[in-house]
Amino acid sequence: MNRNHWKMAVGTALLSLCACAAFGQAPPPGPPEPGGPPPRGERGGGPERELHMLTQLLTLTPDQQTGVKAVLEQQNEQLKALRNKTQSEAAGSDSQEAMQTRRSQVEAIRNESNTKITALLDENQKKTFADWTAKRKAEMERRRQQGGEPAAAPPPNS
Repeated sequence: MNRNHWKMAVGTALLSLCACAAFGQAPPPGPPEPGGPPPRGERGGGPERELHMLTQLLTLTPDQQTGVKAVLEQQNEQLKALRNKTQSEAAGSDSQEAMQTRRSQVEAIRNESNTKITALLDENQKKTFADWTAKRKAEMERRRQQGGEPAAAPPPNS
């Protein structure tokens, strides 16, 4: 895997709502603990793991869980379609422009999902969710910057 392809893969993973899951350790062997989060699959564990995390964070009601799960499943399908489309079109093309285009498309899908999830929440949950998504976006951007071009050297002290 060349360096640019690796950067694109990492950047895409960082844009996920569940970036922390995408960079975690491999799941332990054996069945998951009862009542615990579902096991992780590829690309951060999918909608079930994300739903579990949001249920814990926001104390979602059963009705909210049903709505959020539908949004997360739709998001998952859209991201899979984008990955498949990108892989078939990109056959060896790792241009910076192509990576930025894909990153923008992923971000648009996630923003749409976040808007739909927000519509299902009460006022306290909306604030918690907004704070959480802002914090995650800042962390993803920080990680993306670390994996990207080196930062300019600070000006010399006079």
